[in-house]
Amino acid sequence: MPEPTSDEAKAKDCQKYLAVLAQQRLYWEPTIDNIIAYVNHGRRFVQDRDLYDGQPTGQYVYDDTAMLARNMLVDGMVGYLCTRNQPWFGLQIPGKLNFPRTSRMRSWSGQRVDSLPVVQKWLQDCEVVMYSAFNRSNFYDVNPEFISDGATCGTGYILAEEDVERAAIVFTVPHFRECYIADNQYGQADTVYRVYKMTLRQLVQKFGMDKMVEADRDFRKAYEDNIYEEREVLHAIYPRTDRQPGRIDARNKPWASVWVYRKGGCLNRTGNNQIGDSTGGATLLSEGGYDSMPAIAWRWRRNSDETYGRGPAHDAFVSIAKINQMARTNLVTAQRAAEPPIVAYADLRGAIQRQPNGITYKESNRGDIRARAPMPLNGTGVQNLPFSIEYEDRVAKIINQYFHTDVFMLMSQLSQAGNQSRM
Repeated sequence: MPEPTSDEAKAKDCQKYLAVLAQQRLYWEPTIDNIIAYVNHGRRFVQDRDLYDGQPTGQYVYDDTAMLARNMLVDGMVGYLCTRNQPWFGLQIPGKLNFPRTSRMRSWSGQRVDSLPVVQKWLQDCEVVMYSAFNRSNFYDVNPEFISDGATCGTGYILAEEDVERAAIVFTVPHFRECYIADNQYGQADTVYRVYKMTLRQLVQKFGMDKMVEADRDFRKAYEDNIYEEREVLHAIYPRTDRQPGRIDARNKPWASVWVYRKGGCLNRTGNNQIGDSTGGATLLSEGGYDSMPAIAWRWRRNSDETYGRGPAHDAFVSIAKINQMARTNLVTAQRAAEPPIVAYADLRGAIQRQPNGITYKESNRGDIRARAPMPLNGTGVQNLPFSIEYEDRVAKIINQYFHTDVFMLMSQLSQAGNQSRM
């Protein structure tokens, strides 16, 4: 996109493009919310803007087959692809060597570069450094959530930044709600806009008090009143088009990093959805850059005509909704069978004891006691479950097939068999 020159113009430009990206994502939000409700309800909804910590979730889930299948898929991918306990990647240089006939190294011609002992040693040292960096970071803590987002929402995000004081990399997995993306001509996500809230204390730690007071004249007073009050910021990462390659300052790096302070009045509501407004309420806090893209927008499976991805939860959603409704109906039916509604004469009000071993006493002069006894409203009090257990199991197996749980169960069994054979 064309880049403006002044800080105010850049802030407004980011707001304008945020509104465009938010409008494009608007049609995805109801579908993602439905998937979150039944497959990962603890992640909270995209369209739930009035958030608070600890809010109850999962009130409408009556069958947890999909959540268990998702957990098995995530645990299997983490355990067998990027576990903390064993090496999970190696470095290679696939290029081949080519020496002239007069060279003493001509015997190495045609062989791979990483076959040289000195190159192998260098690659091994690099691997040790990289594994050490991963162990010092929080990568292994947040990676399961990243894979879970890919399996449920279809699109997962992970951002990397450096903690200079601890000499460590910090990985963040933002909610689908926070991020808006755009693809380049090759279908790769090269633009990521993230809108989220930071406390006043965090803003001062990142940008400094002077910068925040410059952006908001009331900031210092608000900070003195409550340092944990939250304000909204926009972090825009996109390819920089007006850079001067010969310069090495942050504003000339290939990837632009623009932080915008969004103080009130910069949000419009469309139904339950908030989108950016390109007018007012935005101040540029910082502009920097990266040598490489620090944000990964991973699509589990991406259709060529769609920006956001689709995962196993999208494919299995028909079966997930079906088994949830079946479980709810069976649960209501079973409760009615155990505690059926009854019909009784009005003069028995308060005299009927429905608890176990309860005795209802009646006066003998009320006529035929058996004729006046309370009776179930449905006649017999016995109701058959409308959906058989076998039918529910069949749908549950279909859901597990969508999440490939049989593959990870097989790998787990083979691993256990291998461990037992070595004992």
